Amino acid sequence: MTISANKRRQLSAFLGSLSDATALKLFAALDIDRLSGGRDLPHDDLLSDLRTRMLERGAPLPPRIKDARRIFFTPFEDFFIGEHGEKKRSLRISRSSLAPIWDLVLSDPRLADAAEIAKEIDAKAVKYEDNAKLLPKFFYAARKGLSSLLAEVDANADVRRSLIQRLGSDQAVQDLREIENISHSIEFINQLHDLAPSNAPSLSEDHIYKLRSLFLDAHSQSPEAGLVVLAALKGRLERPWRALAVYYNLARSADDQLRKAQETVSLLPQHLFEDIETLARVLVYDGGGEFDADSARAKITYLCDYADGLAKEAGKVGDNVFLNRIEACREVAAEAHERFVEQAMTALRKAMPVRQAGGSSRLMSVRPDFSAPLNPTDVTAAHDAARYIASAREIIRRLGADPDYCETIANEAREKTEIYAKDLVTEIRAAEGASRRSAKIALESVLNFSAPILKSDVVGLIRDRAAAAAVSV
Repeated sequence: MTISANKRRQLSAFLGSLSDATALKLFAALDIDRLSGGRDLPHDDLLSDLRTRMLERGAPLPPRIKDARRIFFTPFEDFFIGEHGEKKRSLRISRSSLAPIWDLVLSDPRLADAAEIAKEIDAKAVKYEDNAKLLPKFFYAARKGLSSLLAEVDANADVRRSLIQRLGSDQAVQDLREIENISHSIEFINQLHDLAPSNAPSLSEDHIYKLRSLFLDAHSQSPEAGLVVLAALKGRLERPWRALAVYYNLARSADDQLRKAQETVSLLPQHLFEDIETLARVLVYDGGGEFDADSARAKITYLCDYADGLAKEAGKVGDNVFLNRIEACREVAAEAHERFVEQAMTALRKAMPVRQAGGSSRLMSVRPDFSAPLNPTDVTAAHDAARYIASAREIIRRLGADPDYCETIANEAREKTEIYAKDLVTEIRAAEGASRRSAKIALESVLNFSAPILKSDVVGLIRDRAAAAAVSV
């Protein structure tokens, strides 16, 4: 069930007004109603909003019911990414593909056995009954059905076109194939999940020793299974770049079995560098589009973290080849950062409109234009831009690039904003009645969105002068 944007806003406001205890009860009730086949409510929207509201308030989230869908996707969760971008990368599954893939599992004739077992799992889940005995049969039936379907896809172009239409894209079909491939290694993935919990902060020596044994067991089945274990480990760690330390441990071992598996082991750092190099390319692409300050800062900060983490591990063993690749990513990111700073300056200017002086103005130069209220979207964008500019120096320092250009723009942003605010004080003094009120509102808006880049004593002084100007005759 889908709802309009207006209804969504009303529901979101209502959910935000609930107490923690009531929200917990509603969360559980929605989960059960969804599993019971209820179709009168937008379950996913409501659960998503509730989860967001509860996290914002620091309230504990209730344990989710382990329904068939959740169970089915759990072995693949370490391979999930937001979007693929232009090219599908190996051992990555887009979250946007999950819903259509699950619909396929429940409705395709070749997956009928898996769908029947899924119903049994959900029936037990609603009653909080144990369903462990059903899981091996469930995954076997799903793997068998997917293999049959994909064999037809490979043999028949019409079947392939039909599946692409059903899942929404060719990349979603590739994600389905990824799930089928990984499903052959579920036994090893489950062992990895027991060894390292999701978002594990780090691995002890004992963990690494057990991981080596697990990798060798998987590799003895097939090199593909060995790589699945290593790639899943990367997704399992809170800081994926720490998987590079595992690579060095495996790559430098004198163990004969590990030596024979070096070709597979060497693919782990390639997966890590694919991540950071892809992110660097995304930053360049974003720099050519509409500026989103929060997104830009989040992505570039994550790249800095990733680069620092990889460099730390590579530096420990003097791996100059990897260190050079990391530095190349930083250089690309630094160029994108400079573009973001330019875009942030543009966003600031947009929230400080000007006009040619004339009419009742006492000054004969370009002056602030406060004849119409500022667009709230432009004001929000200006505040976000000011925050980005305020962080520009620290970001460029972390990227190890020349700070001069970014500092020049940051200084220009501060100077232009301060001058604009002082000019508004002059306008307040010169104006009367409604015009004076509009100038005061414009000044307050400018001081608010520019707070991240203006010194507090400067803001205080401008406000004092504005207060005095507002009572002048």
